Amino acid sequence: MKTSKLLSIAAAAAVAASVAAVPSSAEGTTYNAYIGVQSASFSFRNAWNEPSYGQGVTGDDGMVYFNQITGWDGPTAISKGGVFTDAQITGDGTYSVSVTDFDFGEDESLNLLFVSTDIPLDAGVSITDVKVILDGNTKYTFDDAFLSPDEPTYLQPMMINIWNSDLGGEDGLFGYTMPQDSIEIQFTVSGMGAAEASDEASDEAAETTEDVAVETTDAPVADDTTAPAETGNASAAAIAAVMAAAGAAAVLSKKRK
Repeated sequence: MKTSKLLSIAAAAAVAASVAAVPSSAEGTTYNAYIGVQSASFSFRNAWNEPSYGQGVTGDDGMVYFNQITGWDGPTAISKGGVFTDAQITGDGTYSVSVTDFDFGEDESLNLLFVSTDIPLDAGVSITDVKVILDGNTKYTFDDAFLSPDEPTYLQPMMINIWNSDLGGEDGLFGYTMPQDSIEIQFTVSGMGAAEASDEASDEAAETTEDVAVETTDAPVADDTTAPAETGNASAAAIAAVMAAAGAAAVLSKKRK
């Protein structure tokens, strides 16, 4: 194999490595977030993927449970109102979900309060700075989201769960008066597109490797190599890899002569 061909292959591999090392941001991914709640008398809005009362589930009476706060009159499901503001998550930033115009009757506390999302646990996304805002007043802030241990697939930050001792059990982690007008959860999302960015970098690296021309010439190869200088626009490690490969190719060429 001629020396210049070896150098071309080495350069292609090093350029591909440098492309993979450059961070990339992926856009266009959209996730959804929904407020979830349950009062002391079990008036509720469940998680979007809950099989009995989640999104898209319609009762025998035609009631669409996910679009309302659902309560009970004996064994019969009834509407307890509820106007929801859910969120589409399209990138890093601060979002909020909320419910207004609800009727929890004489209930004085909540059993559950959470955010139900369709963000996979392995998507590389983080949720932080979670604020519980009741009737317009911030009651508590979680620096990092407390994720439900009972949801195996998606991010589901929880603020109240009277059956979870890590959230304070029945006493909870913060005091509040049962809200009358609005319940809002505000939260910050970061790391959107982490998995897609990794895939995009790999694809770019593969395309770069294919596009590097492999030419065979009899051009002489220098005996000495010079250490690459650091620059702000190129990966010094990638350049060093090219130079090291060139040196190795030169030695191989000499041995074959």
